[in-house]
Amino acid sequence: MPNILGIKLNNLSRKEAINEIGLWLKGNRQGYAVTPNPEIILNSLTDDKLKHIINSADFSFADGFGLKLVGLFKGQRIKRTTGSDLSFELLNLANNNGYKVAIIIWNKGLSSKDDVNQSLKAKYPKLDCLVLESEREESLNDNIINQVNQYLPQILFVALGSPEQEKIMYNNLKLLKSIKFAIGVGGTFDFITKKAKRAPRILRYLGLEWLWRLIIQPSRIKRIYRATFVFIYKALTHKNIL
Repeated sequence: MPNILGIKLNNLSRKEAINEIGLWLKGNRQGYAVTPNPEIILNSLTDDKLKHIINSADFSFADGFGLKLVGLFKGQRIKRTTGSDLSFELLNLANNNGYKVAIIIWNKGLSSKDDVNQSLKAKYPKLDCLVLESEREESLNDNIINQVNQYLPQILFVALGSPEQEKIMYNNLKLLKSIKFAIGVGGTFDFITKKAKRAPRILRYLGLEWLWRLIIQPSRIKRIYRATFVFIYKALTHKNIL
């Protein structure tokens, strides 16, 4: 199992990941998945709770070309499975197999509850889903917990960004009795509603999403620098990287 800066990763392709999750959904256990990218891994260096939550996850998928690049430098092929791509596959799985889905989005995000509902209805007409808005906090309020428990979904998407989404899954999953699988997905639903534009496929293939984000949001330059150059430097100079 690859380990980058103390973060463990399941080395699964997107197809392998969705197959594993499909099997998990047929079982009786609860579980959650995290999708560490360079920024999340760097944040875990100064947030012990986040690091513990990531390493306690049932699935940890490498989201970010920087992780793959570091693996290549160290002679190991790390399979990249982005949270967004995995989310689209999961929504298809739910749409085609009748799984009920709950989605928690940020109440001050780009996409509103109505935006998400309308976009999902158009793209996944058979999907049975509940969309709820939340503050970006480390735990869910009682009202949201009660609504999820009344709805009885099997899959939960937490789209609040890191580290809140990871901490919410860790702190609340046992309170959400029907959930079998939860995953933190960041801004994925903004791509579905088209409130945010995803990088062109060729840039995603080449691992240049960071360049796309820099072009459309120059104000993110400090975050992008940290998630590219700072991350790669730290990862390559860390003595126990893999």
